[in-house]
Amino acid sequence: MKNPLNKLIVPLFALLFFAVSCNQEKKSENEASSQQEAVVSAWNESGEWVQKLSLSPNQVIRNAAWGQDINSLKDTLELAESQPERGKSYTLYFDDTDLNFSDITYVPDEQNKLKEIDFDIFVDAAEDIQPLIDQWKGYLDSKFGASEVKGKQILWEKDKNTRILLENVSTPKDPGIKISFKAAN
Repeated sequence: MKNPLNKLIVPLFALLFFAVSCNQEKKSENEASSQQEAVVSAWNESGEWVQKLSLSPNQVIRNAAWGQDINSLKDTLELAESQPERGKSYTLYFDDTDLNFSDITYVPDEQNKLKEIDFDIFVDAAEDIQPLIDQWKGYLDSKFGASEVKGKQILWEKDKNTRILLENVSTPKDPGIKISFKAAN
């Protein structure tokens, strides 16, 4: 004898599976949305210099993406006085003193695709270094996950696409920090 419930079991399982799948997708979308909101909030709180250097919380940094053709980068800053053998370097001045500035260098791979972005940031006063490091750390922790401190270096290695090194490179005459963003693969 055939049980009429057998005809209902398959459609019920299919409906249940569909409902669970939709719920998981919605949960993932909500997590991604709240993560992006946290990154935007951290960027908004990061301070003027971090915002001027990073441009926005989108992409990796400065609206650039790993693997992008180096010639397609549209940076509006003036070219730096000295240029690297490979890539392009620009200078961003934070004020009119010429003492607070950053050199930003885009480094390509052998196929001329973006693989690294370096910031050499110099400030007039040594007391400006730690607040700037703290501002970068707050923003980068939110965007790339918790950092790890090793001596004078702060590392971000949890993101599957990007590795970041922030280091206090101050000398008595030239207070500054260096930040390197590198493609992980």
